[in-house]
Amino acid sequence: TLSYSEKDFIEFEQEIKLLELYLSLEKLRFKKNFSFEIDKGNVEDILIPPMLIQPFIENSLAHGLLHKEGEKKLKIWFELSDVLICKIEDNGIGVEKSKKLKTTHQKQIKGRGSSNVKERIQILNELYNSDIHLEEKEKSKINLSGMIYKLRIPLKLNIK
Repeated sequence: TLSYSEKDFIEFEQEIKLLELYLSLEKLRFKKNFSFEIDKGNVEDILIPPMLIQPFIENSLAHGLLHKEGEKKLKIWFELSDVLICKIEDNGIGVEKSKKLKTTHQKQIKGRGSSNVKERIQILNELYNSDIHLEEKEKSKINLSGMIYKLRIPLKLNIK
């Protein structure tokens, strides 16, 4: 993870392997109630910035699924067109319920994962004259529970 974080771009397949390894470890922690799916779609031979996707998966796990009763599901899927689209969806408890469950101590600690990634996206956009874009939507606004994250990442082809 640390060696990838030092790079501007890595192969898409490397990012998938890293996500699969991370989620396999989380599955051990959650035990039988947690399932995940990664659908790579038609994506191959591209380079992407590392560590853009995992922090949103971490948010889904820590804020949405950790306190959920029953079956916990996480789905990540990719689409390739003129840009790479990554969607992360969970069936967790959602932002509002998660905020209510925080203890006084937890409320004093400001999480930095999402804000760090958003700053990184801004830097990458400026540095590479790019247009990486993030959308976050709480599913309660559409009468479901959980979150949906959607990342649009301009293509950088992996020419060997």
